[in-house]
Amino acid sequence: MFNIQNKDKLYANLKSILKTELIPTEIWQASGHDEFRPAAVLVPLFWKGENIHILLTKRSEQLKHHSGQVSFPGGSFDETDVTIRQAAIRETHEEIGIEPAFIDVVGYLEDIETNSGFYVTPFVGILKDGFQLNINEDEVSEVFSVPLSFFCKSDNCQKRRAHYQGKDVNYYVFEYNNYTIWGVTAEIIVKLVKKLKNK
Repeated sequence: MFNIQNKDKLYANLKSILKTELIPTEIWQASGHDEFRPAAVLVPLFWKGENIHILLTKRSEQLKHHSGQVSFPGGSFDETDVTIRQAAIRETHEEIGIEPAFIDVVGYLEDIETNSGFYVTPFVGILKDGFQLNINEDEVSEVFSVPLSFFCKSDNCQKRRAHYQGKDVNYYVFEYNNYTIWGVTAEIIVKLVKKLKNK
């Protein structure tokens, strides 16, 4: 279902499975969890040839936190942001240069609490044809894409276990070419894929 022939069906499915209460720009709703800092990421989908892809970034090695890791564009809520949705769009523009006019936010997934103290809202957006990248090399070292169909194959998803801050935690890992996609990024992808498969 992830080829160009099913484009309209995919869009309809996304809008039916995702939450939409935060989509209107005039609505503000942060996490509501005082101990966590509100943040947002964009899960950018776009058509590459005949298939839908997910756009991903590799964080700069110079960053203090999560350097070199694969992630979605995004970051913490800023006092200049009107909504948490705006934070995702602003950060995407700042990190990889995609103009807001080329981002069609169709919905969002459930918030995720991170071990680093953030409460992240993942927004799913369709990138319109003609979008351009302008990478901020202070934050991002590379931008690449992966076919959505890759993440839908169960054999490509590994579940691992680690001991972190005194407790055992489970996490997902995808290995794609020379990239390792894990942690919150992989968790968001798994949540999206599960919703699509259950549709």
